[in-house]
Amino acid sequence: MFNLTKQERQVILFLISVALTGLGINFLSKKYSAIKTIACFNRDFGKIDLNKADLETLIGIAGIGEKLAQRIIDYRKANGNFLTLEELRKIKGINNYRYEKIKDLIYVK
Repeated sequence: MFNLTKQERQVILFLISVALTGLGINFLSKKYSAIKTIACFNRDFGKIDLNKADLETLIGIAGIGEKLAQRIIDYRKANGNFLTLEELRKIKGINNYRYEKIKDLIYVK
C-alpha cells in the first residue's frame, strides 16, 4: 500500500508515540488536577467550631486564655450549643475588641 523506507516508518512510529504520550499526559493532568480541590474549598476551612472545641483547642485561639476558654465551655454546658457567634458577647471577658479579634477564627455550625 505505502512504499515507505525504514527511516520513514521510524519517524512515523516516533510521531505516533509522541502523540499517544501527549494524550496520556493530558488525560492524567485533567483527572488528577488540583482544580478539583480548589472547587471544593470550604469557607470555614482553618476555623475552629465553637461548639466542638475542647479546652486546649480554645486556648490555642489568639486572644483566648485558659480562664476565658473555661468560661466558653461552661456557657456551652449551661446553655447548649452556640447558635450564633454573637452569643460569645454574653460571656464575661469578651468585649467588643476581643470579639472582633476572634470572630474570624471561629464558626458555629
